[in-house]
Amino acid sequence: MDEVVDTDKNNGAARKLPSEPKQRRSIKSTDVLFIVGFVVIVGALTSILISKLELRFGVAHARTVSNQVIDDIQARNGGAARALGTPDFQKTYSTVELNEYFKDVTIATLKPPTLVDTVVANSSIGRTVFFVYDYNDLKVPYFIRTSILDKAGKWQLTSISGNASESELLGEGS
Repeated sequence: MDEVVDTDKNNGAARKLPSEPKQRRSIKSTDVLFIVGFVVIVGALTSILISKLELRFGVAHARTVSNQVIDDIQARNGGAARALGTPDFQKTYSTVELNEYFKDVTIATLKPPTLVDTVVANSSIGRTVFFVYDYNDLKVPYFIRTSILDKAGKWQLTSISGNASESELLGEGS
């Protein structure tokens, strides 16, 4: 608030008189709409960023489990692969059955594979990430697909599939 100084004529003392109050700028409806729009856009962008980061970290954790399964296949260790599975996977496959399957694909899985595809699918039971690996050291390629499910924050193996056709494996899970 600005003040005006007035000199009193009787005693010569200065006294301050309040000047007229400054008029406040009124908020217009366009200003409110602009602010609301800005907040909504920032909120949406933040939500998208959080979602993308969550997906990125989730896939990284799923890949860790999938890579361990691939290592277990190469080591012919059905017990270790089975331990990474969901309870349903463990009911379906015994350690002996997995060891037999791993032995059946020995010729195709002697050398480390190349990850060729990753597919993320959301369903009522959770997020599943499918990884397709290519064993290309033979004249005929061989592909293995692992399905890794996020169950209550823990990534677990739900299935292992092998085929000479990558499109067959992608058609199964996606």
